[in-house]
Amino acid sequence: MPVYPEALEYAAMGLVPAGAYRNRDFRLFMVDFAPTVNRILQDVLFDPQTSGGLLICVAPDRAADLLNVLKAKGIQDAAMVGEVIAEPKERIIVE
Repeated sequence: MPVYPEALEYAAMGLVPAGAYRNRDFRLFMVDFAPTVNRILQDVLFDPQTSGGLLICVAPDRAADLLNVLKAKGIQDAAMVGEVIAEPKERIIVE
């Protein structure tokens, strides 16, 4: 997951919006974090300032083409960050 280094730096200092904790409380039951994902990154991933409108879901065979178009249009931070899998249902796995 691309993350601005400054976001991690501020989160490490405890500068996390209260909404991040509300988001965590609301959705943690459906998220599985690998043991290697530290709490600072988890805080950033729940941050309400970055949790909306940033993901696009596209068929796997079209993902590379979309990524190339986005980068050609100047969106250099565009990246593939995950995949939709059949199981486990209704889970978000962060590794």
